[in-house]
This record gives sequence, C-alpha cells and structure tokens, in this order.
Amino acid sequence: MKKFIMAAIFLCFASNAAAVDMASVQLHGFLSQGYLKTDTHDALFAETSSGGTFEFNEFGVNVASQVNDDLRVGMQLLSRDLGEIGNNEVELDWAYGDYNYRNWLGIRAGKMKTPYGLYNQSRDIDAVRTSIMLPSSIYSEGYRESLSTTIGLGAYGELPGGVEYQVVYGTTQLKEDEGVSKTLGLLTEFFGVTEFSNSSVDWAYSGDLKWSTPVDGLTLGASTMGYKAAISSEIPYDDFDFNLEVKSYVGSMEYVIGDLTLASEYQQMTIDYAIPTFGYGDETTTEEYYFLASYRVNEWFEMGTYYSVDYSDKDDKDGDSYKKHNHPAARSWLKDFALTTRFDVSDSMVVKLEGHLMDGLYNVDYDESDPDDTWYMLAAKVTFSF
Repeated sequence: MKKFIMAAIFLCFASNAAAVDMASVQLHGFLSQGYLKTDTHDALFAETSSGGTFEFNEFGVNVASQVNDDLRVGMQLLSRDLGEIGNNEVELDWAYGDYNYRNWLGIRAGKMKTPYGLYNQSRDIDAVRTSIMLPSSIYSEGYRESLSTTIGLGAYGELPGGVEYQVVYGTTQLKEDEGVSKTLGLLTEFFGVTEFSNSSVDWAYSGDLKWSTPVDGLTLGASTMGYKAAISSEIPYDDFDFNLEVKSYVGSMEYVIGDLTLASEYQQMTIDYAIPTFGYGDETTTEEYYFLASYRVNEWFEMGTYYSVDYSDKDDKDGDSYKKHNHPAARSWLKDFALTTRFDVSDSMVVKLEGHLMDGLYNVDYDESDPDDTWYMLAAKVTFSF
C-alpha cells in the first residue's frame, strides 16, 4: 500500500505540473543549529556530558501548490542530527495530496504528519514555539519517528460546535538507528542487546479531536495513536526478536489570552511487548503529563517555562521493579523543569536559550559510576526561516 500511495502522489504532481500557476507555488524552509550540554549524564542519544555537543541541527525545505479550489499537493525534505540519530541524512519528511470535498470532509493520501496532541504536527517548526525542546513526557525524541508521520490515508473536517477532527490509517517508519530502537536498547541491555538491525510495522493509526470552546482562546483536545511492529537483532548466541504493540491516549488543553499561553497535556501509553527468544513478554502502561506557560513580552522577546513528568510504569512510580534488579530506582521516572528565553532578532532569525533541571534517569544513558538522579542540561539554538 505504501508504494501505491507514494506513486499516486507522484502522478498527481506530474499530471498537474503543466497546469499549475507558478504564482500558486509556495516555497518555505528552515535551518537551525543548536548546542546541548549536561553536567553528568548523556541525554537525547548524544554525548552531551563531555564538553557538550553541536550535533543538534535541522534543515527542511517544503513546496506546496493549490492545484485548484479543492486539491492541494505538497512535500518536504528534512535533514536532522541529534547525536546518534539522523546524522544529517536527507529524507522525504512528508508528501501528500489533499482533496477538500466539503468543510466537513477532506481526504489526504501519502506521507502525512501524524495528528496527535497539541504540537506533534508542528514539532519540526522551531519558529512557531517558545521552547527549544518540547516537553519530553508527550513529545519524546525517543519515539519521535514513530509519532512523526504516517504513510496511508486520512480524513479531516470541521463539525458543528467548533469541533475539528482528523483520522489517519496506514503504516509508519521505525529505523534501526533511530529513537525507538535506541530506546529499546536501553530497556533490553541486560539481555546483551544495545541496538537493533531490522524492523517492520504492520499497521499504524491516529485520531484527533479539537474543540474550540465558547470560552475565547480555550481549546480542548483528545488524541489516540497506535502501531504494531516487529524489531529484530542478532546477539552472540541467538537471534533477538522484539514484538511491539503500542497504544496511547492524550488529553489536551490550551488557553491563549492576549500574549499569555497556558497549556497542559496528560497521556497514558500502553506498551505490549514480547521477546520470543526468551519466551518473555509483558505489558506496561506509562503515565506522562506537563504544565506549560509562555509570555510574549514584546515583539522581540518571549519567555516560557514548563514542568514535565514521565513515569515508565504508572503502577510503579517509586521504581521498585528496578531496585529488584539492582538498578537505580530513578530509572522509573524523569521530571523536567525548564526555563526558556526566545529572542526574535528579525522576521527570519530566532535565538533561544534554555535551561533544564532534571530529576530521574528514565530513558537516560546515565553514568553508572555516578548514578545521581538530579542533573542539569543547557540548550541553545539559532533558527533561520524563509
């Protein structure tokens, strides 16, 4: 199905190329360079504790055209680097056709941004938000590629009462050297596995509702997503297969009043996994939430903060299961208090500085010789947009 859909999008571009008015073609892009430094543990799959790292950049360029009143086509190329992830490889980030039949029904086909939560569809666009890093409790870099895009079919529309909906079904991508495999490597290291070599996704889905309430500036939302995947590797004495099924739900709230934005989201994610090599399987439900505030002081300065909480098991928030296996209890949680300053140097240039006070070691490549569960991260970023 994936090849068929992408071929259909290509034919849609090609068949309409001669008829498209070049004035209707929009070209945009962005380029960013960042720096990350932690005082103790390595974070975000990068060597951040020893002198920091500049392996934190993004480049994207997109083109879109309104072919006629109902049909819009577009695509984006993206390159990014975050330590061991991305490595500046250029890839097709999204490409789809969008047919708007009525206000209550539109159809999309291709590789689409996955509708999930408040900010998942815009997370690549640094210029539209205050912070450098979105709250990792909901927008984890470890699960970014599985949440980022869906290849398949989607429908969207506006319903009476200020309700907007989006649904998508198809498949997604899990790369052997990207976040999901790296995250699973941290979880399965006691089996002798630190990275995976092959993966496939059977299906993926997502759905999103947004309600613009009668209260001016208040938006409420609910989203769900899931996928089923098989990931494998080779270890010295056997093949290692990891069957994974993920389902998650998030409730969202955003309130914009003047220059002040308040937001909060709450998520539970059920991870059902099996390791046939060892006849082992389990199901865990995580719990995540954050509270966020940002304020536009003037046209060139904005400030923000958030508090993000992530538990690997909502029924074991104290980490007792980790302690039983002689691991730090703090591997069960990650709590992040962040402060951000944003400077709009010009219409096309944004500079950000951000500090994080971390409590916990969940999904962190921590220093085993000094497993302190309180640590700090500094982030800086410059973004150019056109």
